[in-house]
Amino acid sequence: MGGRGNGGNVARGAGFAAAKGAGLIGLAVVIGFVLLQVVDDGSEPAVEAEGNSDTTTTVPAAEGDDDDTTDTTAATAELTPDQLNVLVLNGSAPPGSAGSMSDALLQAGYTNQGEPSDWVDHEQTGNVVVCKEGLDREASSLAVAVGAGTLVEPFPDPVPPGSDESNCVVVVGAAAT
Repeated sequence: MGGRGNGGNVARGAGFAAAKGAGLIGLAVVIGFVLLQVVDDGSEPAVEAEGNSDTTTTVPAAEGDDDDTTDTTAATAELTPDQLNVLVLNGSAPPGSAGSMSDALLQAGYTNQGEPSDWVDHEQTGNVVVCKEGLDREASSLAVAVGAGTLVEPFPDPVPPGSDESNCVVVVGAAAT
């Protein structure tokens, strides 16, 4: 046998395996790119940017139905903080608390607000967010902006004072003792 051992074959085998692996990864990237181009037809999502319009999902009638009608379900996009009409009320917190909360919410993007005021004869402990029906996602997002420990409750009846034009009301309550 010649003066060469198997060391050269091992080195060539490892180099070949590395090149083969790199080639497979490159092929996978190319296939992934092609599949993305085939699947993505470039159309925009059905929800408008304003978030105020309904999108409709149509479900075909079940087999065997003589009726050719379809059922539709409306879904609305979540209102952004600047689209949500918010009122901040003081519900037994120290004077000026509603104004301070309103300022903090302005910084968080809730720019569509009524004048903060007192909810006379209303007493509560802790902060509460109430939103009109259908605004559950907005209520949750607003509660996060208000701060830790904020409760989300259904819109009360009778409605809080001055909230006729509001989607949501933040009630700033007294601190827990």
